[in-house]
Amino acid sequence: MYKFMLIAALAATPAAPAFAQSDTGRDFGRDAGPGYGATDGVSGFRAEPRIGYDRVITELNVETADDSASVREGKSGVTYGGELGYDMVVNTDMMLGVYGGIEGSSVEQCFPGNGPETCLTPGRNLTAGVRGGFLLNPNTVLYIKGGYSNGQIRIGYSDRDFPQDNFRVSDNLSGFHAGAGVQTAFGRNFYGKLEYVYTDYNGYEITDGTDKASLDFSRHQVVAGLGVRF
Repeated sequence: MYKFMLIAALAATPAAPAFAQSDTGRDFGRDAGPGYGATDGVSGFRAEPRIGYDRVITELNVETADDSASVREGKSGVTYGGELGYDMVVNTDMMLGVYGGIEGSSVEQCFPGNGPETCLTPGRNLTAGVRGGFLLNPNTVLYIKGGYSNGQIRIGYSDRDFPQDNFRVSDNLSGFHAGAGVQTAFGRNFYGKLEYVYTDYNGYEITDGTDKASLDFSRHQVVAGLGVRF
């Protein structure tokens, strides 16, 4: 139902045609002071608020027996949310972890026309995944991450000439995300990090004989986090 409503609305607007032992000999696990080990700043449970740059990309592709068209639009805004996770150091200089998060976005993307207007806004985005990294020193980790994403898309269509056709719906889209970042501990209990994340969602596709239309969503984020470790 959503796919037909969304693609039809957009089409109606003129603007939318096991690790090896380290060879370095480093031992980050040795005592770094009273009461805690050197890698305690990158091990254990953690919680963090996050904020950063968010760019959402919408791509519409239409193919017919005689012609094809593609429209790709991007809109930028602010992403904000939080993440929980658990990390552990293995083999003295490698880190492995799991995480889950939730975030929102200020992005709103509208396709105005001569009367009708279709607006797409991302709702909440849920993430769950794993990450792995290399300790540059006892407090700093360079890591990669990846996993599952579930994003909400909110769709609004309005036509001032035919208000009876107006509608507002939302749908959830599954997908995946991948990224990389650097994280630094400030003592045992606090850390900061900066990361880039790319997300690709499963979009919509409809086929009518030889005609086919698809609508896909993706996003690019650069996010900073300041967290506490327990």
